[in-house]
Amino acid sequence: MADIDPQGKIFADSNQLVQKQFSTQADGYKTSAVHARGQDLGWLVGQAALTGQERILDVGTGAGHTAFAFAQASREVVGLDLTARMVHNATELASQRGLTNVSFIVGDAVSMPFPNSYFDVATCRYAAHHFVDPEGAIQEISRVLKPHGLVLMVDHIAPLDPLLDHYINHVDRMRDPSHVREWTADEWHQRFQKYDISSRITYEWDLHLEVAWWLIQAGVPEDRRVEIKRYFKSADANTRHTFNIQFDDQGEPLSFALKCALFNGRKT
Repeated sequence: MADIDPQGKIFADSNQLVQKQFSTQADGYKTSAVHARGQDLGWLVGQAALTGQERILDVGTGAGHTAFAFAQASREVVGLDLTARMVHNATELASQRGLTNVSFIVGDAVSMPFPNSYFDVATCRYAAHHFVDPEGAIQEISRVLKPHGLVLMVDHIAPLDPLLDHYINHVDRMRDPSHVREWTADEWHQRFQKYDISSRITYEWDLHLEVAWWLIQAGVPEDRRVEIKRYFKSADANTRHTFNIQFDDQGEPLSFALKCALFNGRKT
């Protein structure tokens, strides 16, 4: 009997959760305001200082919105995503927009079908908290980047306070079982450094979300919506302040904010 790799099974099971979640909800990401628009898209493109000759990789591309933003000022953009339905939708949107220098493929961030030192820039926007093996993903990104290549990553980050870290990760897992973890900024910097990428944060902001939209976007069943709303109500004063949890006149959770950062990294 062949040996069973427990870690490999965990990774496979987690990837299946991601594919199940985003196959079901993929169509919503085509028009999601958070993903299709947002000031951080402009920040990302601005940080790249493109010349028009760059080959760009967008990891966890989703519906392709980040890839589209970069396509207008680069030679070629390749978007990679684990979920086939996302890739289908992104390809369809690119065709509708007449973008001929963008392509999308199904693939895993820890095992990408590209040669070493192939891309000038690698981007990743609102996807890294779903990475089953974030260290493996950073290692792969470093591998496919050219020397002095640029990494631009936007994601939610966890506060340093362990209680606040636990709170936001727990509520995110209740909403979306494929959520792996919002890591602290220090944890990301350590990973980048390990794989020869010098990183810094250039922007930090609060991403304000309406609770009703946020639950609908993930297709959360009614019984879990009730549980999540109860969890918002149970937050102490410090947690409510940190995540800007707002309630309506009936005491129901109305909105909250995720802590976000833009990481700018250079392969050394």
